Amino acid sequence: MFSFDITYHSTSTLKERIVWMLYLGVMFFLLYGSANQLALLTAPHPSIVFDFEHSLPFVEVFIIPYMSSDLLFVIAFLLPYTRLELRILAVRVFLIILFSVAIFVLFPLQFSFEKPAIESYIFLFTALQTDLPFNQLPSLHVSFAIVLWYSMRDKINSIFIKSTLFVWFGLVILSTLLVYQHHFIDIPTGAIVGLAVIYLIPKESEASLVRSFSTPRSIKMASYYLVGAIVFVILAFSIDMFWMLFLWFFLSLFAVSVAYSFGWKWLIVSSNAQANLIQKIFFLPYFVGNYLSWLYYSQKIVAFTKVEDGIYIGRTLKSHEYTKLTDDGIKHSLNLALEQQFHKPILKQKRFAYLDQTIQDPYILHEAVLYIDKYKNQGVYIHCALGLSRSILLLSAWLLYEGKKLEEIHQQLEIIRPEYIKSPYMNMTLEIYRNFIEMDEVVK
Repeated sequence: MFSFDITYHSTSTLKERIVWMLYLGVMFFLLYGSANQLALLTAPHPSIVFDFEHSLPFVEVFIIPYMSSDLLFVIAFLLPYTRLELRILAVRVFLIILFSVAIFVLFPLQFSFEKPAIESYIFLFTALQTDLPFNQLPSLHVSFAIVLWYSMRDKINSIFIKSTLFVWFGLVILSTLLVYQHHFIDIPTGAIVGLAVIYLIPKESEASLVRSFSTPRSIKMASYYLVGAIVFVILAFSIDMFWMLFLWFFLSLFAVSVAYSFGWKWLIVSSNAQANLIQKIFFLPYFVGNYLSWLYYSQKIVAFTKVEDGIYIGRTLKSHEYTKLTDDGIKHSLNLALEQQFHKPILKQKRFAYLDQTIQDPYILHEAVLYIDKYKNQGVYIHCALGLSRSILLLSAWLLYEGKKLEEIHQQLEIIRPEYIKSPYMNMTLEIYRNFIEMDEVVK
């Protein structure tokens, strides 16, 4: 698939690796911490303990490999992966977090041993006290150790360093028992989860989970929704009366964040960029929030502008605003506003699932360009929510396809839609699309 394959063998930038590391790190602490807090509210919980575990020693020095897990996570993401390798690592980590936290919530277990008096490494053990004695099975330390090792080993040439790292990951796994953080059953179950995601998402994976189009810009937008999710989960734990409402908002915004970060638009909408009933219910907070935003800003923005005969561009319209378009012979509309699910189209509509404020997949952009080219003689109205970003990108792509230069396009936009968003990501999208249409296999 061109949309990802054109770059997946090239080395990812340091910025890409840092962005993924920070995003998944915040996601981990959000979900792990929420599950821990929930377990505290519903405690006590059972424990699964084998007799031999009572004879296991408490070894203070093992707090060092145990607490090094976070550092290893950071180092793992900073290695020079190809973009495909980076996406594989990110998806594996995400699946580990999601599956493990689901188990923590559905089947919470509790660590049952009392730690002896601490004499050494007091600072590290004090920091560890913030981790409540829940979230036991499966051990995330074990799952992460396996997945991070599989990713890191191919990037290390030195046999000595590779061997040392292997031993250190072994110590991380062993430390879960020797600093009294996990019972034995958590270790093999953690290993099963780690090995399972490696099996499900192998090297050179062809899965759409890995190869869906997204860029660091997508993760930036995902971060905004993740912050919103954090706010609502805090409210859910703080205000008992509305906890279910806030939990719904949290889950909805969290899923939108995931859709943005990995390019998984199918989470939000189904075929023809329409949300099915389940999606409409689950993402209702997201859809309603965007609808209210549209209501507010639609009063401040010109509804539409004529580009040339048969081509108009603008925002999502209210029913009565279509009159001028129909009077001018416009018969088709291209709706790029994935998040606008409550408007009844007046014109014959074709929807495309374009996530707002992101770099668009050139394949999907080209599909919409061909739609314009096919129906321009019958009249096409191109719109997104506010007519300032996605519709501008599509119009610009079509003008590129028609043979115009980027400089000419910018000049034309300044005349017909001067308030359009001027951002580097817009230029990057058009550069990618220009390269796309210049390839030999793309025939006009």
